[in-house]
Amino acid sequence: SHLRYMGRRTFGLFLKGIGLSLQESLEFWRESFSPRFSSLEWRKKYSYNIRHNYGKVGKCADYEPYDCGKIISNALQGPNEFHSCPFKYCDA
Repeated sequence: SHLRYMGRRTFGLFLKGIGLSLQESLEFWRESFSPRFSSLEWRKKYSYNIRHNYGKVGKCADYEPYDCGKIISNALQGPNEFHSCPFKYCDA
């Protein structure tokens, strides 16, 4: 019913890679989740991971977006996870 952790991480790092600032990313995700969660609930459940992607909390590592190879080779998708590279299932 919503994008799960690895999908949010992959897409969040993509947004970072195309130039969204931390504030823009927080606003994007807050708007995306606003119909489903209150502002307080969203901050508690999701904002930490977004700030973590930008190296502002936790390990404080400045993560890079995943490249196609990493996304394609990530075979461990759980139930109801639908993130991946669209070319993963194409015949070459």
